[in-house]
Amino acid sequence: MLEKISDSLYFIQGRRYDSNSILVISDISFVVDTGTGMLFSELANELARCGHPPNKIDAIVNTHCHFDHVGGNHYFDCPVHIHEQDLQHLAQGDEYTAANMFDMQLTPTKPLALEKEFHGWEIIHTPGHSQGSICLYKKPYLISGDTLFADGIGRTDLPGGNGEQMQKSLDLLTKLDYGWILPGHGPMAQKHEVTVGSDVI
Repeated sequence: MLEKISDSLYFIQGRRYDSNSILVISDISFVVDTGTGMLFSELANELARCGHPPNKIDAIVNTHCHFDHVGGNHYFDCPVHIHEQDLQHLAQGDEYTAANMFDMQLTPTKPLALEKEFHGWEIIHTPGHSQGSICLYKKPYLISGDTLFADGIGRTDLPGGNGEQMQKSLDLLTKLDYGWILPGHGPMAQKHEVTVGSDVI
């Protein structure tokens, strides 16, 4: 399902195991997270509907290294960017990518390390779901990956997860002045609609 948020931001909700993908148009066109790749043709069609088919995408940004967010990277002929603490896991396709949970293997790549800013978006390191989890922030939007959903938070029991780090990351996000979250799974939501239970899962 494609939702146009603005002329420069499109939210593509994933199906089945796929993460959501977000198309961002600034001085370049980039996609945040590419799903598993199992339904790549659907993602490609949605991007084409936005006027930015896969061959017109300039970069990929991964919010973390898990397969359901990075499995489609190899379908794009452009640089892939990820936080340095998840970089080697993505490059090697090791167990931290959780590809085995999908009975898949990750195609090795040569990702690039994210800096603190990416084409007008602030990169916020939010470990907890993985060591290299990030959010992208540009008021009034927070692209939150698997750190924060409309109805909860990312699990911390996978390799690289850490409940204490997750709590610190959530505390950091509460200080940001955003109006909308665009999460890694599920629907986007306004900040006042977000509900987080007392348990870190």
